[in-house]
Amino acid sequence: MIGSFRKTLFLLFLLLSSCGCGYHLSGKATAIPESIDSIAVPTFINKSAEYRLEQRLTAAVVDELVARTKYRITPDPSDARALLSGEITSVIATPVILAGGAGSTYLVMVRMKVLLKDLKTDKLLFENQNYFFQEEFEISQNSSKFIPEQGPALDRLAQEFSRNFVTSLLESF
Repeated sequence: MIGSFRKTLFLLFLLLSSCGCGYHLSGKATAIPESIDSIAVPTFINKSAEYRLEQRLTAAVVDELVARTKYRITPDPSDARALLSGEITSVIATPVILAGGAGSTYLVMVRMKVLLKDLKTDKLLFENQNYFFQEEFEISQNSSKFIPEQGPALDRLAQEFSRNFVTSLLESF
């Protein structure tokens, strides 16, 4: 009887240890159908007052898609199977830390409308009418060492935005 119990316990252990746990690596699942082999990413529309932000965000998203996916990326919708379009609806910079009566750290918040559409079937693959992203950056308070920091801060914002956005686009959540 004890031998039979041990055999059953051993078989149960083997069965349970061979079963998967259900976890998967982030970024492996995709909401984009396998039939999509190319994505057009024309320059995003900028309805904010932030100069050239649409160019920074578009370039960062293109770079992130090229680095993380197998899709051929093009600016021309007539040369692609899917279209990724975006519209910057607002950009707000708010001081979050004040030093000497002026802002030393700012929080920049960007809101966008984004969509990915299959151009062959006209089906929406991804849509977010209120995509929100924020990033902090610091401003030098020493006037003798002042370096214009808005450009590099917006570049950092664009890089972080593109990482987060492409992850949202690729994952099936």
